[in-house]
Amino acid sequence: MVPTEIKPPSANDEPRHVGAPVIEEFRTGGSGVIIDAKLGYVITNNHVIENATNIDVGLSDGRHASARIIGRDIGTDLALLKVDAMELPSLVIGNSDAAHVGDVVVAVGNPFGLEGTATMGIISAVMRTEIGHEAFEDYLQIDAQINRGNSGGALVNVNGELIGINTVIAGGRGQGLNIGFAIPINMAMKIQSEIIKHGRMRRGSAGLIVKDLRHDASSNAAGINYGAVVEWVAPKSPAYFQGIKTGDIILQAASKPVRSAADYMTRVSMIPVGEKLSLLIYSEGKTKRLSLNVATVTLDPERKQLHQNLGSISELIVGEILPGNPLYGGVRGAQILEFPRASPSNSAGLELGDVIVGIDANKVISADDLVRRIGQAGLQYRMDIVRNERPLWVRMSR
Repeated sequence: MVPTEIKPPSANDEPRHVGAPVIEEFRTGGSGVIIDAKLGYVITNNHVIENATNIDVGLSDGRHASARIIGRDIGTDLALLKVDAMELPSLVIGNSDAAHVGDVVVAVGNPFGLEGTATMGIISAVMRTEIGHEAFEDYLQIDAQINRGNSGGALVNVNGELIGINTVIAGGRGQGLNIGFAIPINMAMKIQSEIIKHGRMRRGSAGLIVKDLRHDASSNAAGINYGAVVEWVAPKSPAYFQGIKTGDIILQAASKPVRSAADYMTRVSMIPVGEKLSLLIYSEGKTKRLSLNVATVTLDPERKQLHQNLGSISELIVGEILPGNPLYGGVRGAQILEFPRASPSNSAGLELGDVIVGIDANKVISADDLVRRIGQAGLQYRMDIVRNERPLWVRMSR
């Protein structure tokens, strides 16, 4: 398996056959919301401004202003911008925790460049995780029609209060499924506050690795239908000092239900380092509430060696990105930890530390994902990687 080309990704999936990496310039658009008229802060999706060299903000009164990036949080797909303009309009910030299924909402944005388009619908579900868009997801699901260009736009309730940032639709372009997802505004405001104060979201850990609950005799007997099972406790971590043990079941985190490992990761990801995390756990036949400090804890990933029948990435050793890794929260995938001896992988354009994030436009979030996606690929496939925070792709051939 050898690559024929390495270059940054573009909107066109077909490669231009050139001999060196190429950066393609293009114009794109999206939506944004002014959340602080006095200071000129605008919140939008990271994917709207990703790789941008110039950002032009068109205001509802027809004015245009240049914006600069204050910071971004790739793990939630949020970005904070600042514009220097006078007399800016803004929305009242609502409380997304008070949103319920059936509430009427309006999505406002610029689909297909049609400025100020509003569509109405209801909240179809709350606390949606594992959609596969970004690492940390806790979406409001809506049936208000959103399309390309709505990303970063406002989701408001019947009182005109901002309760979400429209982010992604189900099914891809042209599907017309009327299933969209918005980042809750409480989550977005937590991120923007951390960005303003510290330049980034300071994510830590309780010192736990968890897995999805699989029903067995013990969980059925206890009447537990959901949760995340503690798989490993880091020595001398906050969880260790609170007495949490392998096999304990986490039922709630940050006062919200935990239905899966992904739920737990998202809940913890929203608690900055040094702040308190509340947990409700089931341990030794009893439930108990705990409060612990989120801290900087390094969790070592399980090292997985790939199969021998995967061409030039055979026997490559990869691992997931966990707390303590500088990339945690910024990228999700299978990180290259080690090349086996006599491996051609490094000559195939891959380097130690590269994160494999996709195969043929299908996301990769783990080593198991990587093996499955390659098994589904043809004789030639595209491997998306992130290297030094820069997206690249490699055309691989078997």
